[in-house]
Amino acid sequence: MIKNRNFFKKSERGQVIVLVAAAFVGLVAAFGLMVDGGILLIEYGRLKRGIDAASVAAAAQFRKGYQTQDLINAGEELLKYNQSVATVTVQTCKGDGAGNDQDLTLCPASGEPARKLVRVTASRTVNFGFLPLIGIRSTTITANSVGEAASIDMVIALDTSSSMAYETTVGGNENLSDPGTASSPGDDPRVCNFTSAKPGRCEPMGTVKDVAKQFVSKMFFPYDRVALVTSASQTIGISGVAARDPVLLLPFNDNQDSAGVATTEIQDAIDNVKVLTPVNCDINYWNDPYAVDFTAPGPCLMDQDPTQFPGRYYGDLCFPYTFPPPYPDPPADPPNPGDPTTCAPSNIGGALNMAGDQFISARQEAYWVVIDLFGGPPNATTSHITNGPVNGFCPPEDWGLPGFCRDEDPTSSNRHYLVNGVYDPLYDADDFARDAADHVASPTKGQGATIFAICMGNPCQNYIASDYADRDSADRLGHYMAEQAGDDPSASPPVVANHGLYFYSQNSAGLTAIFDAIAANIFTRISQ
Repeated sequence: MIKNRNFFKKSERGQVIVLVAAAFVGLVAAFGLMVDGGILLIEYGRLKRGIDAASVAAAAQFRKGYQTQDLINAGEELLKYNQSVATVTVQTCKGDGAGNDQDLTLCPASGEPARKLVRVTASRTVNFGFLPLIGIRSTTITANSVGEAASIDMVIALDTSSSMAYETTVGGNENLSDPGTASSPGDDPRVCNFTSAKPGRCEPMGTVKDVAKQFVSKMFFPYDRVALVTSASQTIGISGVAARDPVLLLPFNDNQDSAGVATTEIQDAIDNVKVLTPVNCDINYWNDPYAVDFTAPGPCLMDQDPTQFPGRYYGDLCFPYTFPPPYPDPPADPPNPGDPTTCAPSNIGGALNMAGDQFISARQEAYWVVIDLFGGPPNATTSHITNGPVNGFCPPEDWGLPGFCRDEDPTSSNRHYLVNGVYDPLYDADDFARDAADHVASPTKGQGATIFAICMGNPCQNYIASDYADRDSADRLGHYMAEQAGDDPSASPPVVANHGLYFYSQNSAGLTAIFDAIAANIFTRISQ
């Protein structure tokens, strides 16, 4: 019996060893779960933070001509910055055909605009420190994030005043004594608007359109959208004050039809832009001046005396300005000009106001941009303004000045038409343009869009003559539009708009470099 008791005691000792070993394994497993589980959570948090940054970085590379590998490289680089090396997969709505890079859930619903969405998925292996003791050596963790690059909603506003045809022929309509232009249309918009090739197409408008189309071709459709506004009427033979009212030639368009097929609607709209072509002047002026209605408002196109110069273009006139009452006998050009209110065609403010209004239907997630190209100082305003003069703003104090509806304002003051319920009688075309720029750029009282302004031609910096007191008003207006419009330093806190850039070009030859600079600036901004 004693021997049997010793046997059982030895057996019990063996069971204790097994139980202790099992308990130790369980303790190690529990400790491993605690430690390695913590490691797993830390690594997942690091991966998730990294993948969020990586999705933004990848979206920043999502532009025209992108390659999926460019997006992957950007994502991997940000993951490394976050000390998380992983295998990265990048997907967009359409991909670029490189493997599994398409995710249809990133595509817009029917009728909705496309968005620059990028899904970045990253996977990495996490090695454990304690769990291998129970056979669990590692696991794979995965995280994904969707980044978005700002799409662009852009309005291009083009000056279509008569000056945009003044370079069509050498000397133009001002060189009437040149025999070489006697049988040519010169700068007649009735002819050059319908001539598509050089020589003979309206210049510098033709070059402006070429450069604008090149610029548009760099945008990423259908993710980006473009609208087109002209500063004056596009109706051939327009009469009266409506001649210089702005025109929305194309609302926001993504160069894609309803079936998703690529189009060239934006480039076609640019091709269709025309220089202002008002009604023909009363030809009776040359043979029976008494039969002419010198009160007819608006600009008109005049030919030379057909008996002496058949088919010879003379230029644009405006009878209320050129022939004001009292009329001499016989009628002749008076020494003092008359009312220019309905005459001038450079409605910069009207084009800006219409451009700003387009952002009512813009996408909130898009980057809002206006590019305004003009060829000199403003000298017209939109007609039929609510609570404004019937024919637009043109103070009588300005009628004798060479600026047309714009006083000499070298200090660049920015009046407002209505201040504390009082109308400013000196409010003019330049003030109208500045207020319109505020309407576009102000983040609190306007649309909050960014303006890139381009003034082209000698009148920008040397209007009339080098000794004219307000010779650089167009240049100063351009600086205001791009660098100050929308700011309100008197507000608390002060309001500062998102400003663009101003460019001056002496002629159309410099436009390509300017539009390239704007493109680089825009694409850099939406990538940040």
